[in-house]
Amino acid sequence: MLFVVLFTAGFFSAYAKKDKKSKQDKSSSASAPLTKKDVEEQAIFIEGMQAYLLGNTQDAIAKFNEVLRRDPKNHAALYELAKIAFESGNMDKSIEFAQNAIKLNPNNEYYYQYLAEAKGEKQDFEGAAKVYDALIKLKPKEYDYYYDWAYMLSKAGRYKEAIDVYNQLEQKTGVQEELVFQKQPLFIKLGKIEESVNDIEKLVKLYPSETRYIGLIGEVYQSNKMYDKAIQAYNRILAIDPNNAEALLSISETYGKKGDAAKRDEFIQKVFSNNKIDIDAKIMAFIPYIERLAKDSSMKEEVMKMADMIVANHPNDIKAITARADVLYNSGKKKEAQAEYVKAINTSDVPATVWIQLYILNAELEDYDNLILYSKKGIEKKPKDPFGYFYNAIAHQQKKEFKEASDVLMQAFDMQKANKDDNSMFTPQLKLQMLISLGDISFELKNYTRSDSSYEAALEIDPNNATVLNNYAYYLSERDDKLEKAERMSKKSNLLVDNNSAFIDTYAWIMYKMKNYKEALEWMEQAMELPDAVERPELLTHYGDILYKLGQTDKAIEQWEKALQKGGDKTALESKIKNRKIN
Repeated sequence: MLFVVLFTAGFFSAYAKKDKKSKQDKSSSASAPLTKKDVEEQAIFIEGMQAYLLGNTQDAIAKFNEVLRRDPKNHAALYELAKIAFESGNMDKSIEFAQNAIKLNPNNEYYYQYLAEAKGEKQDFEGAAKVYDALIKLKPKEYDYYYDWAYMLSKAGRYKEAIDVYNQLEQKTGVQEELVFQKQPLFIKLGKIEESVNDIEKLVKLYPSETRYIGLIGEVYQSNKMYDKAIQAYNRILAIDPNNAEALLSISETYGKKGDAAKRDEFIQKVFSNNKIDIDAKIMAFIPYIERLAKDSSMKEEVMKMADMIVANHPNDIKAITARADVLYNSGKKKEAQAEYVKAINTSDVPATVWIQLYILNAELEDYDNLILYSKKGIEKKPKDPFGYFYNAIAHQQKKEFKEASDVLMQAFDMQKANKDDNSMFTPQLKLQMLISLGDISFELKNYTRSDSSYEAALEIDPNNATVLNNYAYYLSERDDKLEKAERMSKKSNLLVDNNSAFIDTYAWIMYKMKNYKEALEWMEQAMELPDAVERPELLTHYGDILYKLGQTDKAIEQWEKALQKGGDKTALESKIKNRKIN
């Protein structure tokens, strides 16, 4: 409702008329009463606003155009049309309407805003910057507009002018971290490294104990290959805090970029072999290296050395052990990482994240015996952590121990119900995955009622989950149950995900079950065009079955033989091949 009042007020201002000054009192003036024509135009405008707010855009446009037909100088109607054109993506029209509104009322800041944004959308950044220039003259104390102005100038490549705008704002507000940071990339693009540093020095002067600003100076120099000056900057930090791990590592990194490996290693030693630097500071300084290692494998040796030093100085500290495990994991040494995580878990109590990392690692290694062992221990240690139950069930499921998998999942859901006030880790996404597993497992146990209810519960969490739709549809088709429902769900899963051979196969199989063999073949042939299909025995088996039903027995046998080679059901396939028919 407030939105309507605001814009209606703008509209009413378009009708304000100055009364002729009285000869008796030239200093007085008053608004003339609204005419019948004015009232009618107001009513049409309000109808236009109501239509706009209800989403009836075409009706709104018609009403605002009717207002303009009656009064071509109604700037409020022009503004509304500018806004609608902007929202519909017609920037040319939005610009035209906004410019005309400004001509009629050059004092309304909202008109300028839409004009600037529409120009920006058209990549006319210089034009948008000019609009903000005019807007700031109108509203010099609206500081957000300075940021918009500088942004448009920088997008136009006018970096110096953008810096000047930030400097104007700085004169009004004083030195601010945000303003200094906004100027940094602009100075760099202009190649004005020293001016960039001088700007940061203003923050250093204001906050002399805030070493991160000095560190930023070092980063500017280092990223521009001014290594000696970068080292000087980091040494300024060490003069204040001799055991600053970040500064020591930054110096090490800078020497490394200079090609001085000996100096690089010397400063690494000063961090990770330094008993005066506590483990938390070391780990905080080390985390960025682990993150970078995940993207750059060439750092493996360097980061491993750091991890070994941390462990050497803190041999029984869980943080040191898990940091080394993380490095091993990101270096692709998963078996060694597994041993380190196990060591951490056996050393003392560890956070849930370490247990989860071990579960994930065991699953990646397909070490399901270890996964069962440690997820069981995890459940004992942290009975309210649902991840232990989930991964324990996954391991049993992979080993085809469906009863054990089912029992542990039901135990997890019972735990959830018993701890309703403390289920922060039992996220909807995790619950969804657990329900999918329970649905799959329950089907294998021929508990079809629970299988269906698990999938239904999963769809309540995410009605558009393609995996749930596919699995549910496939298992219904395997039971020849609710095939129409299965067909709808399978079709939806294929609309949600393109080129998934398993999903396409499901739809083909449902068509097979519905005896629509020609359509089944069309879908199956789509699936077989995908590269992974020829490696999947269940798809090859289905392909053969469909071909057989269409009277193409030789081709069917060819597919069954391929399925047998890829590890399909030996007994069933050999029978089909031998007897040349489906039993």
